[in-house]
Amino acid sequence: MEETLTQALGFIVPLVEACGALIIVLEVLRTIVRYLLAFFRRDPVHMRGLRVRLGRSMVMGLEFQVAADILKTALSPTWNDILLLAALIGLRTVLNYLLEYELRTLEADERPS
Repeated sequence: MEETLTQALGFIVPLVEACGALIIVLEVLRTIVRYLLAFFRRDPVHMRGLRVRLGRSMVMGLEFQVAADILKTALSPTWNDILLLAALIGLRTVLNYLLEYELRTLEADERPS
């Protein structure tokens, strides 16, 4: 049973990591396209809206990466792995908090007074 779970997680972890990366990459590409279209049409670019969507995607992508790290540690829970996971989660949590703070600030600036 344990070996089957280990094999399943061996396939799931890269899939979860790829999903997180895909979320970020697709939104980066979408943001670039929307920015360039607005630039060449000489339309005013709504930078805040682009930044908010990109930021939301980055937050979601980071959540997938944290999930993959947790699953990876479930495969081989040595003390070094647990400490590395704690450091990674701590770093990503701080990054996630800062991104969400920036998003709240951008969204508050967009709301009419």
